[in-house]
Amino acid sequence: MKTENNNSQVNKGLVTKGVKAALTVLLIAIISVPAISQTATQTVRGSVYDNTTKKPLPFSTIVVLNTEPMIGTTADLEGNFSLENVPVGRRNFEVSMVGYEKYQINELMVTTGKEVVLDIGMEKKATELEEVVIKVNKDEPLNTMASLSSRQFTVDETQRYAGGIDDPARLASSFAGVANPSVTSNGISVRGNNPDGVLWRIEGVEVPNPNHFANLTVAGGGALTAISSNMMGNSDFFTGAFPAEYGNALSGVFDIKLKTGNSSKREYTLQAGVIGVDFATEGPFVKGNNSSYNLNYRYSTMALISPILPDDAGILKYQDLSFKTNFPTKNAGTFTYWGIGALDGQEMQASDSSDWTSAFDRDNSQTSLHMFASGLSHKIRVNPSTFLNTTLSASGNGLSHNEQRLDYSLQEHPQSKAENNTWRYTIQSAINKRFSKKHTNRTGFTYNYLGYNIDIEQSVEEGTAPVKIANKRGNSGLLQVYTQSKINLLSQLKLKVGINMQYFMLNENYSIEPRAGIEYTINEKQSLAFGYGRHSRIQQLPIYFVKNGGNSPNKDLELKQSTHYVLAYKRKLSDNLRLRIEPYYQDLTNIPVSPDSYISTINFESNMFFNGTLVSKGSGRNIGVDITIERFLNKGFYYLFTGSVFDSRYTASDGIERSTRFNKNYVFNIIGGKEWFVGRDKNNILGANIRLNYLGGNRIEPIDEQASIENEEVVYAETPGKLAFENKFDDLPILSFTISYRKNKPKYSTVWSLQVLNATSTQEFSNHYYNLKTGKINTKQESIMIPNLSYKIEF
Repeated sequence: MKTENNNSQVNKGLVTKGVKAALTVLLIAIISVPAISQTATQTVRGSVYDNTTKKPLPFSTIVVLNTEPMIGTTADLEGNFSLENVPVGRRNFEVSMVGYEKYQINELMVTTGKEVVLDIGMEKKATELEEVVIKVNKDEPLNTMASLSSRQFTVDETQRYAGGIDDPARLASSFAGVANPSVTSNGISVRGNNPDGVLWRIEGVEVPNPNHFANLTVAGGGALTAISSNMMGNSDFFTGAFPAEYGNALSGVFDIKLKTGNSSKREYTLQAGVIGVDFATEGPFVKGNNSSYNLNYRYSTMALISPILPDDAGILKYQDLSFKTNFPTKNAGTFTYWGIGALDGQEMQASDSSDWTSAFDRDNSQTSLHMFASGLSHKIRVNPSTFLNTTLSASGNGLSHNEQRLDYSLQEHPQSKAENNTWRYTIQSAINKRFSKKHTNRTGFTYNYLGYNIDIEQSVEEGTAPVKIANKRGNSGLLQVYTQSKINLLSQLKLKVGINMQYFMLNENYSIEPRAGIEYTINEKQSLAFGYGRHSRIQQLPIYFVKNGGNSPNKDLELKQSTHYVLAYKRKLSDNLRLRIEPYYQDLTNIPVSPDSYISTINFESNMFFNGTLVSKGSGRNIGVDITIERFLNKGFYYLFTGSVFDSRYTASDGIERSTRFNKNYVFNIIGGKEWFVGRDKNNILGANIRLNYLGGNRIEPIDEQASIENEEVVYAETPGKLAFENKFDDLPILSFTISYRKNKPKYSTVWSLQVLNATSTQEFSNHYYNLKTGKINTKQESIMIPNLSYKIEF
């Protein structure tokens, strides 16, 4: 089967040439300011409420630990509080309220640039026995319905962790069980699964992949996130057996929260770096009113300097805008309107004919993409024990791609064209109910009206007119209903159980998905948990509309399913040191496969020009163990070790079991960092962070060399003695580092930061190509280092 199409080559070029252009950018600036003459302080404000019913908790106590004299206050009748003159640096906070478990936040960064705004949800005590302190460490998710395979990630980590580059997807590759398919893509493979199996949510709403140049090189990934770190709040990431509210997800979930703007003071952020230029602002609409806004706009640095770059640089041009507005009312609940939008584009020009080595060198192309998501949410307490959250939203994404190939007379011929636009209008509602101290429940539904306009064509042979691959305009629907409960059976035993039901109206396929988790606290230092979940996901819409003889043979494909079994053991080695071990098994069914070859969607990198017939008769299984040893940031020092050993396999229609494309077999991470408080009054912070990411090599798809030479292009196919994905390329050691320096002035804060991904320029596989000059098949390896030098000022 021929898979060296224009799509694959252009996609590689989009990222490769764009990154190489970025490496030509040098931003040098020198800013000198005098030392601070006294200890700098900042205001810390926020709200305290019941995490289930969202009821404000007046008179709760908030203190800053380890301060002399002690800094503390109590919340007002609306649950709001304000702490004045908190010294800058890493601070620990403790919140307490009669009848609730204590809540502790450790090592929170306080700076002069912006006030710190805390959103604190307290958990009701299930028993009046021994008091429990809830420490908000990042190994515990915000969603209390999760039992295991989940963790919270923070904005601070995306900026601080080496290799994160302010990107939640790249940050996630530091977690156990997660790997990036390549340095140039932020797609994430969770426990050996295809990155396309990840569900993205913003503010509780399913959204298209929120990355720039999404789904080009890797379905489910892109070049970099479209959500600025100035907009992100603390969020959750799941790697298996997730709660029942998460539908249409197969391997993992990103549940991203947007930060609510400061309702008391207007604040601004300006940032310029190699990757992009940011402007952010937040504050109250009217001072004295609790309503607020938060807005960020970012523009590609390469687009700004494009006039001075070479014509064939393949410049990545992008921009994004995100916002969140919040309108609390006295009796009608809280209204929130939020949105995110991204625009991307790139033009590629053919090389000089004397330099033609591969077919890709002869192509001109124009590519543009867009993504948007926006929602209006309403949250209200129905009664003291019940909370209702309803959202209306609209989202979508689109691709427009045209490609032309030059013949040897330098005449241009159409090679391919793709218009792929999808959108959805969604209504969803969930009700949270506390039936008793021991039982809380969340029940809800989501209805998606799916619209699509798909027109894809490609030339079968060079110089011939393109033929239709998929052509469809219309709409369909996806309905999800779920319920889930958290039940405290005993003081040491918690049960979390639920069910999700999903119905796809395009072909009337449905799925009933039970979910369950049970947690047992052995003692104050150890716990065990077991999680089970059945999960399903629809295909990418163009696959359903592939044309074959005027028919759509893939329209009735079933929902692909994955059943997760996970065991988790957690041990507290010290106050700041944790060990987590999670063995798991996943059983995949209803996987679309080719009826007469090894082809399976489980291995798809990009399916823009896929035109084959599929049947839902494939299967797969992933088995492995994830290990995490983490020392949380304390006294300026932290480290994280994650190790994942796994085996990911699939069975095609021929009954033969093979490795999947993403079966790296092992992924190891060692991350560490140190902060020093420097300056006359120790108000400034110097930080250094390093990461070594060691991954098993990418799997090799076999090539039919005879057919490739005859067709003068790469033809992937199994031949005698060559099983698909049986062998691997060399392992990949990726070294990254981050160095930052924050200076706190009385009225503003500045940050210099240098983030470098793949600092040693480790080579990795890019693509195979037919060499036009030698008539042989060559393998292209690339060594791409991604640096981001940036300067930020907050005031």
